Amino acid sequence: MQIDYYAYQSRIRGWNAAFKVLIAVATLFLVILFNRILVSLFVVAAMGALTLLVGRTPWRVYLRYMLAPVVFLLFSCLAVAVSFSGSPAGEWNVSVHFFYLCMGQESLEAAVKLFFKVLAGVSALYMMSFSTPADELVLVLEKLHLPGMFLELMQLVYRYIFILFDAASQMQTAAKARLGDCNIRQSFKTFAAIGGNLFVAALKKGNTYYDALLARGYQGRLELLTEEKPVRFWQAALGGLYFSIVILLNLA
Repeated sequence: MQIDYYAYQSRIRGWNAAFKVLIAVATLFLVILFNRILVSLFVVAAMGALTLLVGRTPWRVYLRYMLAPVVFLLFSCLAVAVSFSGSPAGEWNVSVHFFYLCMGQESLEAAVKLFFKVLAGVSALYMMSFSTPADELVLVLEKLHLPGMFLELMQLVYRYIFILFDAASQMQTAAKARLGDCNIRQSFKTFAAIGGNLFVAALKKGNTYYDALLARGYQGRLELLTEEKPVRFWQAALGGLYFSIVILLNLA
């Protein structure tokens, strides 16, 4: 919900959505293709600057969302860098009773490259997510001629998440008002009751909102009003300069 909120508040929301998606996807492709630490560091800095300085996303929010993939990456890269062996191997090894923890120069370099490559990809996708509302992303996918049923389900499910969040929040508030979390045992019972009631409420709300769609002339296709956002010359020039620097850093 926070990402959706900051996407609407972003200063670069007025940019063409397809242009931002192109930058994010092309960046992701080039980072994977080049596999260079220098390229990945530049992408992290450039996408972070675009999101924080130009888009004005709060840096505390951005860092909090970056923390989750970073923690996951640390453990993943540790598994890549360290191997198990029955005898000493590699440049560095530690004896742990019946086996050795080994690390070589090549495995360490591969882990470092993997860390920054994934971090660069995440920063590019965050740039897109923190500046492009979900409705505009759906329209971009529609222009790519994805199946209409898939896009419609995607949009309805996304919107319905907020409805379920609101219903769950109301149930939780009502349970707390009745001391439903006074102890651990009661908290578990309350959680189970909310889960069961939420399932029933979801079915009822689903039927209600479907009836509302039919009452408004729904015929199997959701029509969205869109605002034309042409790509300006300076934006295209900035994008060209960005990709030129990425390619030059790969050749350096």
